[in-house]
Amino acid sequence: MLYSLFQTVKSLKPFLFIFLVLICGIAIGVYRIAGVEKSEAFFHNGSWTGSRDLPLGKDKLLTAQVTVFALFALPSSEAIYLFARRDEKKEILNSENDYTITGNVNQLKAKYWSMTVYGKDLYLIPNKDDRYSFNNTSLKTDSAGNFTITLSHQKKGENWLPTPDHARFNVVMRIYKGEYNFLQQLETTALPVIKKEKA
Repeated sequence: MLYSLFQTVKSLKPFLFIFLVLICGIAIGVYRIAGVEKSEAFFHNGSWTGSRDLPLGKDKLLTAQVTVFALFALPSSEAIYLFARRDEKKEILNSENDYTITGNVNQLKAKYWSMTVYGKDLYLIPNKDDRYSFNNTSLKTDSAGNFTITLSHQKKGENWLPTPDHARFNVVMRIYKGEYNFLQQLETTALPVIKKEKA
């Protein structure tokens, strides 16, 4: 009986090895896809990470990385995607804190742009107000075009976007048909600032 059990375990070893190799391969793949912030294809400007010219469909790893936060992404000639997982001090966005996004509608020189909050799972955050994003036509601004968006689990102010309950979250900014000079300077130009509010 012991001999037959030994033979069974021995025969399983190759399968266990293959299984472990597959698990390791999947884990490495997920790690590399999730490591979009470290990819050399992306620039970093304040809280924002993005790229002006993504070779979608040509670079398979890059395409997978972009698909994580921008499913059905349009080519760069149509839209630019910037995402933020951290605030101005490079701390991970977490809904245990409230945040503000401040900027001016005129600093984002494009026909249309929007900001959307997603949960850690990169899905929209359910809320009773059915509020998920703001764009350059729906934001409340002052007479000079300045705006403040509040990111909070509890409703606050006119430009409020809900965050999840005690969890990490992400902000995605989509820029459609941006002006050429503005897009060429995305790495260095002033972009909206994400700041953690004091408790």
